[in-house]
Amino acid sequence: MFSKVLLATDLSVASDKVVEYVGTLHALGCREVVLTYVIYVKHLVGLSEALRDESTPKLNAQKTTLESEGFEVSVETPVGVPGVEITRLAFDTGCKAIVIGSHGHSLARDIALGGVATDVVHRAEIPVLVVRLQVLEEEPQCCQVVSADVLSNVLYATDFSDNAERAFQYVEEFARSGCKKMTLMHVQDVSRIRPHLEGRLQEFNAIDRSRLERMELRLHDLGVEEINLEIPYGAPAKEIVDYVQSNCPSIVVMGVHGRGFISDIFAGSVAHNVARLSQSPVLLVPPVR
Repeated sequence: MFSKVLLATDLSVASDKVVEYVGTLHALGCREVVLTYVIYVKHLVGLSEALRDESTPKLNAQKTTLESEGFEVSVETPVGVPGVEITRLAFDTGCKAIVIGSHGHSLARDIALGGVATDVVHRAEIPVLVVRLQVLEEEPQCCQVVSADVLSNVLYATDFSDNAERAFQYVEEFARSGCKKMTLMHVQDVSRIRPHLEGRLQEFNAIDRSRLERMELRLHDLGVEEINLEIPYGAPAKEIVDYVQSNCPSIVVMGVHGRGFISDIFAGSVAHNVARLSQSPVLLVPPVR
């Protein structure tokens, strides 16, 4: 599925944990990693080489960690705007996915999806795996990835859009890779139903359950043994995040809708908010552009 991935690092302690997490991607067929640190130089001509030299020891350490996990690793240190360079390099090197942490140097108590990760998700034409990191209460400067075994329990959240259907193709690949437990979820969006359509909620649930059941049959055919169907009623992002918090899936798979002209619209999207708040890693699948 993801034979070659681009791993974006900021050389922080947090990024070390993302590097360690990438080892679990062997289960998805990952064999090659493009380890990338973008040198963001603004209005400082001539500083890029000094920053590249400064980053080399840490990059080599992360490269060694990945190689010890059996990956073929190349290192790239482009100069420019991180979101632009990461997505460009992923395309140029033929990567199948981008892996990025959900925050950078700042280990604040309330981790939010950082500006670079937001920009990468917004620009990417290949799936982006956003790895959430959790600050350890007893060690304020340390963090950990909440989930480890990527195939243990997959959550697929769908709105039945064309791009959600595209994301389901990746869910099928998880099944082919050996995942035995999955949850298929569709949230009945309260903002679209209330107040005029509440009387038809039972009808909508029946229609959407039949859609999920067709997916369930397909996944059973691919070897998934345990499949849970969920159709909660509420705000989609909140319902998905609440489910993640209660059930700790190993990964959440979602489609991202098309690129908008107003960044605030994108920032308020369900996929963005799930990636920002989910304790589990989130695989965001973009539309075909």
